[in-house]
Parts: sequence; C-alpha cells; structure tokens
Amino acid sequence: MIMTTEHPVLQLAVLVGSLRAQSFSRKIAKALAARAPDSLRCRFIEIIGELPLYNEDLDGDTPPAAWSTFRAAVRDCDAVLFVTPEYNRSIPGCLKNALDVGSRPSGKSVFKGLPAGVVSVTPNKLGAFGANHAIRQTFVFLDMPVMQQPEAYISNAAELLDANGAVKDGDTAAFLETFMGALETWIRTVRPGGSSFDAFMKQREKIAEDYVNGNATSLKAIVTHSEPATFFSPRGDHLEGANAVAGRYERDAASFHQGGSTDLEVLQASASGELAFWTGLQHAKARMGKNGQPAEMTLRVTEVFRLEDGAFKLVHRHADPANG
Repeated sequence: MIMTTEHPVLQLAVLVGSLRAQSFSRKIAKALAARAPDSLRCRFIEIIGELPLYNEDLDGDTPPAAWSTFRAAVRDCDAVLFVTPEYNRSIPGCLKNALDVGSRPSGKSVFKGLPAGVVSVTPNKLGAFGANHAIRQTFVFLDMPVMQQPEAYISNAAELLDANGAVKDGDTAAFLETFMGALETWIRTVRPGGSSFDAFMKQREKIAEDYVNGNATSLKAIVTHSEPATFFSPRGDHLEGANAVAGRYERDAASFHQGGSTDLEVLQASASGELAFWTGLQHAKARMGKNGQPAEMTLRVTEVFRLEDGAFKLVHRHADPANG
C-alpha cells in the first residue's frame, strides 16, 4: 500500500470477462481506468485466460502456477472491478472460472471481504443485464460487498466508441467518471482506514513463510525494539523485554529447515489509532530438528502491533497448540 498525505492509494484489481483483445468490455474497462481518481490505481489482471479449469484434485501443495499467480495478484489489491459482457444471459466461462480459482481452497478465498464494482457491456440494447446480476449472485457466497449505486449497464457499446476505442459520447464519459468516483467512495466506506493494515497483514503472511524455512531476516524488520514487548511461546514459557523477545525469535528460527510452508487463518483483525491485532490459526508444515524431520502443527495465535515511525511493529505474540 502506497501512502499519501491525504489517503492511501487504493489498488483496484480489474477483471475483464472477455478475452478478445479488441472487445468492447476491454475498451470500456480502459476508459474507466483512465477516469479513475488519482488515489485509485487500476491493475488489470490479464491472466484469467490462462487459468486451467478449477479441479480440486490439482489444488494441493503445488497448485498450477497460473492459479498461484492469479491468487497473489488479487490478494495484493484492496478491491475488484468486474467488467463483463453477457454470454447466454450470464457471465463468460473464463470469468466464472477465475471466481472459482480465487475462492479456493476452502477458507482461503482471496476475494473474501473485498469491495466490488460491476460494469456490464454489450453492443446490444439490454445493457448485459443478465450478466450483471448473475455475477452479483456469486458475491453473496464470496462475502464481497458490492456497490449498488450507480448501476452500470453499458448498451450500444459500438456506437459509444471511436475507431481507436476511446469513448466519443460525452454523457457516457461523464458517467464513467462518476462511477469510478463513487467506487472509490464505496471502497473507503467499506474499509475505512484499514487498508494499510490489510497490506501489512499480506506482508505478515510472507514473513511467516520465511520463518518456517529458517529465515528470520524479514521478521526482524517488523519486531519492535521499544518497550513493552512480550512473547508467550508454544512451549508454555514467556519472555518480556524487547531485546529478549527479538533474540528469542531469531534463535527459534534456527530450529527450522528449508522446505516448510505455512498459512495464517485470520479469524479477527482490526486496527485503530496506533494499535492493531489479529487472532486466528497458523497452520504449518515444517522441517525441524537436527535432521529436518517433517512436522505438522496448528497454533492458536494472537499478535499485537504498534505503529512506530509510521510502520507496524510486533509487540506481543501468544501462540499455543490448537490441540493442546
């Protein structure tokens, strides 16, 4: 997340439901991006046409690379804008498959909680109404709060665009600008002030992955060196004092070997003022001990962070075995 003096710059994932290079949906999506407020950065995620059809059998420790790339791209964003044509009164298969891939594995959906906007586009006269409402049905299960007004049904798209794909109709151009302004307002309404901590939590997941592979460098960058600081370890002991806690983290990392993986199942997270926290489960597959023996564990975790010089620092961690 990039911070400005007024607002954080929001990262908006743009998913276009047509794969055709010169599609009307793509041209309208580019026109929308060109009219976005300066604090809304549009990131077109083009990989949806390369995603293998979702098959749970493939979604193990090493899912298809395209799936992982797509999930990471959405995970790095604050909201999603869907721009779609209508196929047979519904959305195109590539877009539905992208929703399926991003929503799995169960409990790890990259779409969960992300604000959404929908624009449907057609060269015909009904505004691709069927597609617009078909995709909205998925948001209920995906837990995506979607902007309700203004609705965007773009009809007669061929007549609205010039030979270069630019919007030539003044009323349409004004509406697209209004829509993008309203979408920014919607995103900030749904996620007020939480964007910087959301971005930090994405970084925290990568740091946890490094740690269970024996690398404490990235964790050291977010550990506080100011008092107070505490650590309650899975072994049942606890430490107090910033230097003691930081040293313990570094020593414990040495017990892990390369080849581990972990994910954080966040049950609750919030930021307010200078403090933030998350609580949930940390699932890990690690290689530990002198010989790097495989071990699986699930820890119940609570972590508390404090803003120090504009950055979140870890000041408290409590972890214990979930089956303990």
